[in-house]
Amino acid sequence: MNKSRITVVGAEPAVRKRDAQQSRERLLAAGIEVFAAKGRHAATVEEICRVAGLNKRLIYHYYGSKDRLYQEALRYVYEQFFSLEVTLGSMLLPAEELLATLVRRYYEFLRDHRSFVRLICYENLDDGRTASQLKLHGQKAPVITALRLALKKGETEKRFRHDIDVTQLLISIFALCFFYFSNQHTMNQFLGSAPLTKAALDRRIDHVVHLLLHGIAHQNLTADP
Repeated sequence: MNKSRITVVGAEPAVRKRDAQQSRERLLAAGIEVFAAKGRHAATVEEICRVAGLNKRLIYHYYGSKDRLYQEALRYVYEQFFSLEVTLGSMLLPAEELLATLVRRYYEFLRDHRSFVRLICYENLDDGRTASQLKLHGQKAPVITALRLALKKGETEKRFRHDIDVTQLLISIFALCFFYFSNQHTMNQFLGSAPLTKAALDRRIDHVVHLLLHGIAHQNLTADP
C-alpha cells in the first residue's frame, strides 16, 4: 500500500476552515495596526495586506471592503476595552475600591493598547461615523450601575455628596485616563516627560484616584479645619 496517498476523511475541509480563520485574524490584526498608524482614510488595502502577508483580494473576500474591515477593527478594540468592566459590574465593591480598580484597569489597558488610543482619536476626528454603526449605547450600563450603587451607599453613610451625576463622573474618569496617553507627546514639550514606567503610572493612578475621591466626598469631609 502506498502510504503517501492515504488521507483522512474530513481533514481537508477542516484545514481550509482553519486557514480561513487565520487569514481573517491576520487581516484584522494588520488592519488595526495600519488604521491606528494612518487613520481610516489614509490607510490602503495594499499596505494592510503587505503587513498581513496576504493577497489583497482576501480583504474583499473576507470583509467586503476596506471600510468594513475598519468597522470590524474598531468593534474589536472596543470589545477589548469593554471587557475590562465586565467583572466590575457584578462585584459590588465599595466606591473607593471600585474607583481605584477602574482607574488602574483603564491606565494599564491604555498603556498596553496604544492602537486603541490612536484609533479612537482618529474616529473622533471623523465625527464618530463608524462608531455610530456599532451600537455602543448601553455598553457601559454594568459599570454605571455598579458606580451608582456604590455612591448611593456612600451617600447614605454621609461620606459622599448627594448630587453626583454618575455619567459625568465616568466621563471625568475616562478623560483623566485617556488624555495622559492621547496627548503624551505634546505634554512632553511643555510639562516635561510623562513616562510610562510602572512607578510613574502608579504615582499618576494614585493622584487621579485621590482627586476623584476628594471631588465626590461629602463637604464635611473636605472642609478646612
